[in-house]
Amino acid sequence: MHPTDFQRAADQFLMGLKRSAVTLRAYGADLTHLQRWLQANGRKLDAVALEAYFAAHSWAASTQNRKQTAIERFCRWGRQHGRLDLDPTLHLERPPIPPPHPRGLRREDLERIFAAIPAHQRRDALLFRLVFKTGLRISEALNIHLDDLDLAKGDEHMTVLGKGGQRRTVLLDDPKLVNALRKYLRSLDYEHGPLFQAQKNGRGGPLRYQSVQERWQQYAAQAGVPCTLHQLRHSHATELVNGGVSLGTIHKRLGHRHIQTTLRYAEVSDASADAEVRKWRRTRK
Repeated sequence: MHPTDFQRAADQFLMGLKRSAVTLRAYGADLTHLQRWLQANGRKLDAVALEAYFAAHSWAASTQNRKQTAIERFCRWGRQHGRLDLDPTLHLERPPIPPPHPRGLRREDLERIFAAIPAHQRRDALLFRLVFKTGLRISEALNIHLDDLDLAKGDEHMTVLGKGGQRRTVLLDDPKLVNALRKYLRSLDYEHGPLFQAQKNGRGGPLRYQSVQERWQQYAAQAGVPCTLHQLRHSHATELVNGGVSLGTIHKRLGHRHIQTTLRYAEVSDASADAEVRKWRRTRK
């Protein structure tokens, strides 16, 4: 495709693309950038030119992947509409994007958020504290039913339905959490159904993830602590690692399907690493 035909074809492609306004602007900017580079270098859109285009720019892997997605979809459209004889993106390789390292929050920052939850919002306080103390996914916490709880003294635990329909048992080993849970249960006017229910128009119903997300962001904003809801799970895992809990145990507790996911938490803090080395040195002496 010649550069002079590129922009007209790109405009037609974007007009027929059913995506959000943000995505359309991003795709348009990426295609315009490519069109101008082709024109400035006297190249036409083909496989060799695309390889040279990406080689000429030192983008981050995430940025290059985004641009490749826009170009690949445009070229696929061009083939379907007779604008291209061949798809020049077929042999493009995508740069690998390493998974982000999970980032937990300091205990004092989390406590500031918990302190922002009003005393009468006992459901919210228990839900978020439970996620932090057990490392549950939010979807798992919202799916807990009263029948999943076993609060036999000294062996308090619950059964959780995780990803892929896999069930696991999660120990409730924090006395304050268990006491808060018992107190919350005594306040409920039902004996079966979800542990955490919505209270809309005086009627209980399933508590939606979106509502929980909005409430957490509200509390975090009031506390002045930037924190996503999923960081509660990360914070729990980070505390376990820094406390010397084995990765195998963390893998089981968090319900990870692959140990590689758990390994992302293996970077312990400097203080914890130093303490472990000192302990090892003392045993050697």
